[in-house]
Formats: sequence, structure tokens, C-alpha cells
Amino acid sequence: MNTPTLLLLPGNMCDARLWSGLGDLSCAHADLPHDDSIEKMAQRMLIEHQGPLIPIGFSMGGIVALEMARQAPDRIYGLILSDTNAGADLPERAIMRLAQQDRVRNGELAAIVADELKPVYLAAQNRCNEPMKTLLFDMAMDLGDDVFIRQSEALRTRADLGAVLDQFVGPVIFLCGAEDALCPPALHHAMAARCHDAEAHIVAGAGHLLPLEQPAHFRSIISDWLTRKFGDTND
Repeated sequence: MNTPTLLLLPGNMCDARLWSGLGDLSCAHADLPHDDSIEKMAQRMLIEHQGPLIPIGFSMGGIVALEMARQAPDRIYGLILSDTNAGADLPERAIMRLAQQDRVRNGELAAIVADELKPVYLAAQNRCNEPMKTLLFDMAMDLGDDVFIRQSEALRTRADLGAVLDQFVGPVIFLCGAEDALCPPALHHAMAARCHDAEAHIVAGAGHLLPLEQPAHFRSIISDWLTRKFGDTND
């Protein structure tokens, strides 16, 4: 078969710096700041990255990966999903997102990122890691107000993609930080149970930002899974 491209799909208000710990794993980097819906993000990725793909999606990127599998199941050879959620937004979170959008329009992005979004996403051992917190803050601020509003709206209006888990026939791997309070381990086990061929890995010492908090473990688990399922995708 044609060797699929590994496509890195970052989370909400993250960019390529999220994946800086993956070392020499050969991947294409996705860019997700342009669209205000998950459907449009997935469509853009399928146009910009041709041929067979194995998306590596973190958080919002995992949702985009599932939507890509819904739109083009013949092109998605496998799914690597980290700290994500196949369901629609909960009503209370949708309300919170609208309030945050209004605050961002009033110039409060920095306060939202510093106080509400990123610090509570980290495992306890990482909450005093100032370089990590600074990186998270810098990624969000570099993306800016308009991207925050577009991505927030995409998450708020997203569809329930649980049916993709039921229907997708390729292999799937779920990764989750043991201290992820936003998309907890139990959710990932439940999603894996819906798939035809899936496994779930829970990684200690990480919260929601697993690729950044435990990059060596993240890379090792993915590399082992790719070898078992596809051989060497980096040839």
C-alpha cells in the first residue's frame, strides 16, 4: 500500500510548537486557524494534504481527525487521538464559550489564557513549570483574538462524531494523560470500546496537554503502534 502521511493536528490555541518533543518522527504539520467549523477544518486538511493519511490529533485536532475520517474514510488509514472527545459540546460549555468570545472581543484574551484555560489543563507536577506555561501562553497569544473566536465557535457548534468510532474500520489508538480532567481516561476507554480495532493508553504525569507534558512517552507509544500496525511509516 502507499505509505500514509502522518499529519499532526494541534489543539485549541496551539501551533506546531506543541509537537516539539516528537524528535525525528517524520510528520506533516497541519494549520488550523482559518475556519470556524470542524467540518471546514477537516475539508481544508483533506485538500491541503493529499493521499493516504494517518492523522495525529490532539484535543480539537482529534475532533478534526474524526471529521476527516467521516468525510474521506478511504483516505484515513488509521487514527491517533490524544486527549479528545468525539461528542458534541455540552450545553454548559457552549454557554461558557459564548461568554469567553465576548470577553475576547473586549480585549481579555490574555486573562482567559492565563487564568482559565491552560494552567488547569496540566498535571499537578507541571503546574509550576514556568517554561511550559509560558509556551502555552505564547502559542495562544501569537494566534490571537480572531483565531480564538473561530476555534471556540468550531468547538461550540461541533457535531457528535460518535458514529465515526462505530463505523471506522481502520486501527485507532487513544492516548490520554492520567490527570486529564477535561477529557478524562474513562472517556477514552469508552471511545475505544466503540471501535473495531482500538487500544487506549493512559500516561502518568500528564494532564490534558499530554504531547507537551510527556513527549517521550507520547512518541514511544505512537512509534510502537505504527510499527505494529503499518510497519515503518518513516521510510
